[in-house]
Amino acid sequence: MLLVDGKIAEGAAATAYGWVQSIREQKTITFVILMENREPLQLVIKDKRLARKVKVHASIMVKGRVAMTERAPRGYEIHVEEISVLNKPRKIPPFDIMAKEEPSIDVRLDYRPVDLRRPSSMAVFKIRARALQLFREYLVNNGFIEVNTPKIIATASEGGSALFPVMYYDRQAFLAQSPQLYKEELTMAFERVFEIGPIFRAEQSRTMKHLSEATSLDVEAAFLSNEEIMDLIEGMVKHVIKGLNSEPQLFAALKAKPPALPERFPRFTYSEIIEKLKGLGEDIAFGDDLTQKSLEEFGNMAGGFYFITEWPAKLKPFYIMPKENGLTSSFDLMYMGLELASGGQRIHDPVMLRKSIKEHGLPVSSFKFHITPYYYGMPPHGGFGLGVDRFIMVLTDRKNIREVVLYPRDLRRLVP
Repeated sequence: MLLVDGKIAEGAAATAYGWVQSIREQKTITFVILMENREPLQLVIKDKRLARKVKVHASIMVKGRVAMTERAPRGYEIHVEEISVLNKPRKIPPFDIMAKEEPSIDVRLDYRPVDLRRPSSMAVFKIRARALQLFREYLVNNGFIEVNTPKIIATASEGGSALFPVMYYDRQAFLAQSPQLYKEELTMAFERVFEIGPIFRAEQSRTMKHLSEATSLDVEAAFLSNEEIMDLIEGMVKHVIKGLNSEPQLFAALKAKPPALPERFPRFTYSEIIEKLKGLGEDIAFGDDLTQKSLEEFGNMAGGFYFITEWPAKLKPFYIMPKENGLTSSFDLMYMGLELASGGQRIHDPVMLRKSIKEHGLPVSSFKFHITPYYYGMPPHGGFGLGVDRFIMVLTDRKNIREVVLYPRDLRRLVP
């Protein structure tokens, strides 16, 4: 909002630009909520001729005078003297952005820019933006540098077949599943690095928590043990949630608040969880992967945030540091039954790394570029990858991951 004298005060002349969110007509006065730079501004129009120019979704410019009032969203409103319609809607949108009942997620995604004008949708992405700021704030304050790694790669980052092939000039390449190998190599020079960027998984499934293109927060640090890495991610999550708790207005349109934080996130070993699930009568043995049903069952008992540690080597990627008895220095960060992050200590010895690649059934030749730097003094290191989209689901209490991604990509959806 532009003020002639630069101050918000009774009677000050003001100019505002925005789009019309809602109109409420009374006998002699029309109240309009104008969304100006993502924040509501109340307009009061007493001239019926001027009021008739205003339509929901129209982009307008208004001039008028400030009136201080606690009833308005910002503590003041603009009494309108002049209106210019910059663009008006040519069609009626397929749903009312102020209606209490939500249209289906697919309809909303088909008209995503309109859907983002709904207060609850807008709130989700304002929270997302603030959470990303807080992630960066925490990591930079702890000595990390932000990096950007390639998203077109020659071979799988972690093995497996869930890859999107692309033509790279005259040969085949792939979209990156993860920046894993690059961020490990970067610890040689920078010690502590992080990246927030897209990852791509060509998984043949369409669930409420999976996407073909997702946003990942990847962190890697030299000279940190597995326990210290868990301390780091726990501190980061707490920093973000405490930061959001200090801005409760972000959650007003959602009628939600960030999840509760325990003093310390509980840490359960994989073996402990297997024994607990057996005690509940589940047919599960050591070495079995934990199904979604098992995770949800245990998550309901654990509640909130917790870690699962010391996974069997066969259930973890080749770069995870092995321990005795077939276990690894690894962890998953969970919320209830939802996996949010996976990480651990990495192998830093090139001979051990080659051996692990072979044991995981992968061709060593495909990872020659990655093994080579390890002969030049790779420091001990570890890190994690956190699914930003899933974390935002937890923060905003959304059940479908598509709610928290602007333009989600999955098996069926490539547009808009």
